[in-house]
Amino acid sequence: MPKKVSPERLHEIQELPNEARVRVRDIAALEDVSMSTAWRRVRDGHWPVVRVGGTTRVLLGAYRRKQQEGSE
Repeated sequence: MPKKVSPERLHEIQELPNEARVRVRDIAALEDVSMSTAWRRVRDGHWPVVRVGGTTRVLLGAYRRKQQEGSE
């Protein structure tokens, strides 16, 4: 189970524009997957990411497009 992410933060993420970059743990919480699963998805290219400084961020717009493609 991922670290606790507040319901307010999850709501904030859903309201962010497609240009936003969010933490891997936030996306893991949205999908209710463990951090090991989250990092596997990053490594396998399922979640498009960029490196910002020393952190890895998920590109929210690309993530949303992949989610829509997967649901079709």
